[in-house]
Amino acid sequence: MLRNDKAVSVSVGFMLMFAITVLVFTGLIISFYTLTQNSEKSAMRESFKILGEGLAIKITTVDTLINMTGRYSGTINTLEYEFSMPESIAAKSYSINITNSTNQIIMESDNGARIAVPFSTSVNFTRRNIYSGAGNYVLRYINNSIDIEER
Repeated sequence: MLRNDKAVSVSVGFMLMFAITVLVFTGLIISFYTLTQNSEKSAMRESFKILGEGLAIKITTVDTLINMTGRYSGTINTLEYEFSMPESIAAKSYSINITNSTNQIIMESDNGARIAVPFSTSVNFTRRNIYSGAGNYVLRYINNSIDIEER
């Protein structure tokens, strides 16, 4: 009985197979998690791109209305354009930074998704930071300046 090695080889084989199985399974879980994180960021970037371009179009529309009225000798004291933004994207909060120095709409989320969309205006645009959650906003033109406010 002391010279029989069969029990040792079976238990060592089991431990090796178990360790290999655990390592392969852990590798699969980690790679799946990384894949879902990358696809979430990619989906958020695409949503940001759509929202950012839509916001740039709204700003350009207000600027175009102001310029068209001025070309035909009209005056505008106040102009308002109401719009809404989603409270979250992919169940994550986000922020919008609209700069007037570089004329960019920068959208970013806590998970690292970030895009920048350019826009242009012929009038002054007041720099603004918007955080998700409010939903309803208004683009307001007063005194040769465009501003965004929460409703």
